Amino acid sequence: MLNRRNLVFALLCVLPSAALAQEGAAGKAEQQLLQAEKDRFVAMVKVDEVALNKLLADDLTYTHSSALFQTKAQFIADLKAGAIKYVSVTPSESDWKVRVFGNIALINGLAAVNVIDRGNDLKFKVRYSVVQANRGGAWQMVSWQATRLPQ
Repeated sequence: MLNRRNLVFALLCVLPSAALAQEGAAGKAEQQLLQAEKDRFVAMVKVDEVALNKLLADDLTYTHSSALFQTKAQFIADLKAGAIKYVSVTPSESDWKVRVFGNIALINGLAAVNVIDRGNDLKFKVRYSVVQANRGGAWQMVSWQATRLPQ
């Protein structure tokens, strides 16, 4: 039978291990999320529909820096049609901030964008916020909101 002293000792031994396990899981999730960000930017430039379908949730809401609001289907359709052509999207990895809350994660970042938007060649920087949801063990972007920085 455990007395108070033994119980306290047992808790002191177990609690640090539990905290380390949680930190390890959070670190793994953060790495997965940042890789998903990199993969998504590459898929947007390459117009890789298979990768985009994996990385973007079906219920995605995508708000461009121009305030254009699109669903996943509209976003991918514009990429495939060439209405929106990402020449490059270069994130500033040192500016990434990731917060994981169970199966939901928030990512804030900064990226340099070169996009041809309906024939207009545009180069600018954006600050953005992303909401990711872990669905079935895979992270998917459910929301994107970008704000263009002043030139």
